[in-house]
Amino acid sequence: MKIELSAEESALKIIELQSRLDEYEQLIEAIKGGEVDAFALKTNNQSAIFSLHTVDYAYRILVENFGEGALNLSEEGLILYTNHCFPQLLNLPYESVVGNFFVQFIHPDSKETFHELFKTGLTANTKGEINLLIAGKTIPVYISLAPLFPAVAAVGMIITDLTEKKKQEEILQMVNAELGVRNSELQAFAYIASHDLQGPLRKIQSFIGYIVEKERANLSENGKKYLNMVQDSARRMQVLVQDLLTYSSTNTAESKFENTDLHQIIDEVKDDLKEELNDKHATLETTELHTLNIIPFQFRQVMQNLIGNALKYFDPARPPHIIIKSEIADGIEFNNNKLSPQKKYCHISLSDNGIGFEPVYNEKIFEVFYRLHTHTEYRGTGIGLAIVKKIVENHGGIITADSQLNKGTTFDIYIPAT
Repeated sequence: MKIELSAEESALKIIELQSRLDEYEQLIEAIKGGEVDAFALKTNNQSAIFSLHTVDYAYRILVENFGEGALNLSEEGLILYTNHCFPQLLNLPYESVVGNFFVQFIHPDSKETFHELFKTGLTANTKGEINLLIAGKTIPVYISLAPLFPAVAAVGMIITDLTEKKKQEEILQMVNAELGVRNSELQAFAYIASHDLQGPLRKIQSFIGYIVEKERANLSENGKKYLNMVQDSARRMQVLVQDLLTYSSTNTAESKFENTDLHQIIDEVKDDLKEELNDKHATLETTELHTLNIIPFQFRQVMQNLIGNALKYFDPARPPHIIIKSEIADGIEFNNNKLSPQKKYCHISLSDNGIGFEPVYNEKIFEVFYRLHTHTEYRGTGIGLAIVKKIVENHGGIITADSQLNKGTTFDIYIPAT
């Protein structure tokens, strides 16, 4: 129902509305001028004014639900305030914490450290690690202290529980200790392989060589056949020992990184494999190669193993053709989610036109002793590509393989460019 107002009532209503409008304008100007701590938030087409009171309330809710302990301590170290996280950490009721001195919850071995931190915290921000002690249980924590003077006569403190972090550190220490033992065993094995095994092997080969040279005419056909088998086995055993020794010695701790031109590395490998390249009428094509900070002799081993593989697994129907190229770009430019997007890498690719292999073996070929072919088909120990992978990882990089049966193989190496 429509209400009719008299002229006098209408005038009074206008005056009231004008007065309220003036009040709102004054409030807005006060907020703009900083005289009132508030801001407006519009939600669902409705405006709400958030003043200092509402902000304080929201802050208190945040602190109470904080995942860390939050405390206020007096100058004497008395707990004036704590959120519920700290009593829960101690497994104590709230009433047993507030009003007590914080030092009573500190492990005796950490009291001196805490006193030093608290002394600093009275005038400046500081942080450090201490241990709490409650009911015989030690709780490692990280504390951050900040003075609240002169607004409040107290020191604010945030407490972070380090229990899980310390557990992980202990596990890591155990793993590292076990790894140290394994490394010692590996070094012992390497010593045995380089001395105790190779000595007898050389003697076996020497005796076999003597028999082949001096007594071959006295052997039956079966004797010659078995002698050849022994000679071949001894040779393969020596190659295996040497490969194992190479694999165990690829350690960056004993190696020096140097700025090295990849052209120089390739030229040295080409010189080492010159006879095999010529015998198989192979061509080795290189495009622009870069200078990188690498361990020269290790990277030479990488190139020698990969080029050697391309020559070993060539297709008899066509001469081997090997292409090596490199480029430098950010990780995001390469289609590999294992690379850091904003980090610069040198991508080195080596492609051949050999017999290739099924894509299902792209990762398995880098495993130690994994072979796609028997030693009667192709000589080898199954360690060459494992050595390559380990050296690339020593350089902080990764290596992948992409191959198809009878269509060749491409190895992609990504190592940090700086």
